[in-house]
Amino acid sequence: MTWFPWLCRLCLGLAGLTLLFELTLRASGSQDVGAVAVPQTLQEQIASDKQLIHAAEWTGIEPRSMGRLWSRLATEYEDAGDFTNGEAAYNRALEFLQKAPNALIDYAATLDNMGSMYLAKGNYDAAETCRKRSYAIREKTGDRLEIARGRWLLSEVQLAKHNYKEAQKNAFEAFHEMVVLNDPSVIERVAALTIVTYASCMNHQCTLAIESGHEATALALAELPPDALLLGEARMAVGYAEWKAGVKNTPDEEMREGIRILRKCTTPGHPYLLGAMSQYSNYLKDVHRTVEANEIAEEEKKLKGTLPSSCANCTVSVHGLR
Repeated sequence: MTWFPWLCRLCLGLAGLTLLFELTLRASGSQDVGAVAVPQTLQEQIASDKQLIHAAEWTGIEPRSMGRLWSRLATEYEDAGDFTNGEAAYNRALEFLQKAPNALIDYAATLDNMGSMYLAKGNYDAAETCRKRSYAIREKTGDRLEIARGRWLLSEVQLAKHNYKEAQKNAFEAFHEMVVLNDPSVIERVAALTIVTYASCMNHQCTLAIESGHEATALALAELPPDALLLGEARMAVGYAEWKAGVKNTPDEEMREGIRILRKCTTPGHPYLLGAMSQYSNYLKDVHRTVEANEIAEEEKKLKGTLPSSCANCTVSVHGLR
């Protein structure tokens, strides 16, 4: 199916976004890595964290804290679309975290973030390796919430590899486990529902998909900051489900709003934005708005060359396989 690569670029960035919060807020923001003033731009943040890592190398902080710093830098590179430097930073993080006996979840979260980068670039086998290893680690903890997180993260790879039934089942059951366990992360619940939306529609259950998409959107609107990236992702998912269900007018509104948010939250040419634009262009073609579709497609083509580097040949480091 020719539509799937652009769909993956859109919806499969959710884990990186979620684990970015998991590492930077729950881990890297801890007192053991020191307080850092938040820079105004992403590039300033990258530069600041590189300086912090350099200083930490001189002071010799313990491996877990160093691994967290590298994990944070890796997600920043990924957010900037610099996947080559992102992969290198993830590998450095894993090197340090594997040395720390108390960093099991940090290690798993870094593997999941690394998997999101591979998904964004279409390297599904590498992403699957990362996610399966992470899920196995989370299972060993016996923590039901960690296991639920691992299930929906794995469902992203299943969706990418066209295993729609497994993706729908794992994302749906993971979401309900998160609700039962009062998962404090709204981001995780919205992300899981968004995967449910796409996977359900692939399974020819677009009515259920629309319900899941609206639930994800309502949750994001109620609990996340205005114009949060995940809200844009949820809007695109709703638009897709409504389009495939034959709903008139509202798919256009949902996708246009989703693209507006994604433009605001991502760098030009980022896979998340490119995926959204490709989805919208295909929708416009389907409803015979050819001129508009061609305009969007032309803009998408121009933006594809704006990423700083490629990760087409990215491979999983040996640290991710242990």
